[in-house]
Amino acid sequence: MGELLQFPGNRAGSDEQDGAERSSAPSRHPAGTANIDVARGRKAETGSAVQEHGAGGRRDAEDRPRAEAGREADEAQAPGARWAVPGVDDQVDPVRPEPTRAARRAENVALAALTRHDASEGELRAKLVAKGLEAEDVEAELERLRRAGLVDDTAFAERLITRLRERKGLGDQAVRSTLRGRLVPQEVIDAVLAGQVEDEEVAADRLQAVADDRARRLGSLEYAVAERRLTAYLMRKGYSGSSVRTAVRSALSTAGIG
Repeated sequence: MGELLQFPGNRAGSDEQDGAERSSAPSRHPAGTANIDVARGRKAETGSAVQEHGAGGRRDAEDRPRAEAGREADEAQAPGARWAVPGVDDQVDPVRPEPTRAARRAENVALAALTRHDASEGELRAKLVAKGLEAEDVEAELERLRRAGLVDDTAFAERLITRLRERKGLGDQAVRSTLRGRLVPQEVIDAVLAGQVEDEEVAADRLQAVADDRARRLGSLEYAVAERRLTAYLMRKGYSGSSVRTAVRSALSTAGIG
């Protein structure tokens, strides 16, 4: 009596009920899960690409100094390359044009003249003009020599005055005349002599030494003739005035002329 009877209709209804329950039950793999998986896959791919790109960037950063060093080495070995000293060659002068034939000739003439003997700027100008060089080439060469310190009229005059006084025993008048003959500008002569004023006692001693040396060669002459010749000689040496007369009398007496 307690056994339940199952009819065909009830079985079908049960199946439909089970199907409805299964359809209404939540799915173990909802549609959102698939989208999440896809997104995860893309993120993984993107991460791999970024990682790979980052590694490549690091490799590029590591290779860049070596590449730059290689280029610098190639430039150093290239024709015309030069070493640059930091702090010295930061400001490089513009490339100078190739000197002309006339400029090279002017340089050769000037350097040859300076090698043979000391010269003023006026003397070098005269030599360059005498060689048929154009005025602009002459002035350009003199400017180059001035910048190099090879031409300096003030320094030239100072050296020449010392030689004229010590080696030739000249007085200031003869010194001035000699400097003018060496084409030194008058203003340079005046300035240098003003800065090299000689002590009177030193000048008098030198004058007497010159007079004594010359008087020894006049021993065969009469006093008047010897006096006249010695006086003229000392005047040509650039001396004058009472100092000459005093030096002449002393020199002739020392030489035994009288």
